[in-house]
Amino acid sequence: MLVPWSYVRSWECLACGHCCKDYAIPLERGERLGLASLFGPGVVERVLGKDCLKRGEDGRCVFQRRHESRWLCAIQGAKPLACRLFPFKVSFQPLFGRGEGASFPYPGRRVFVYADSDCRGIEWGRPEEEFARKVVPEFVRLKLEGGGPQFYSTARVRPHELPIPVRSIFSACANTALPLAVMA
Repeated sequence: MLVPWSYVRSWECLACGHCCKDYAIPLERGERLGLASLFGPGVVERVLGKDCLKRGEDGRCVFQRRHESRWLCAIQGAKPLACRLFPFKVSFQPLFGRGEGASFPYPGRRVFVYADSDCRGIEWGRPEEEFARKVVPEFVRLKLEGGGPQFYSTARVRPHELPIPVRSIFSACANTALPLAVMA
């Protein structure tokens, strides 16, 4: 269920892996082409007529890797926009009713931001200052600009903490023209 951002006290990616399991992750045309050229066409599947990241037999994204107690994205540097935006949805018009609580002023625009209540990293309540001034604006910028650096909108995993297979895939992605996310 989508809930207006103003009901969220704070949010942090826990790297629990829940978002990468049992969800069909839609790909834009450029994302599909980039990922297929980098990793082969087998990483994309059609779901309800749309190109999506392929899921393994366990329902997890084929790029998700377990590292100790966390689930990490092996293509952090080339994550599709849908992945980078989760658990938030940024819309140019209210999705429900008049948009109270979802309206968010962004320089030069008014957008509507919702949180997916399925995310385990959400803490409910009145928004903390850092969440309202740094986290939400980063998600809005990602949506409006189609990418760019990430700090608040991704797990706080440093590259040296990554297992070798994830690091090598991350390094390969970092040398492509695909949009890059910064691992904090």
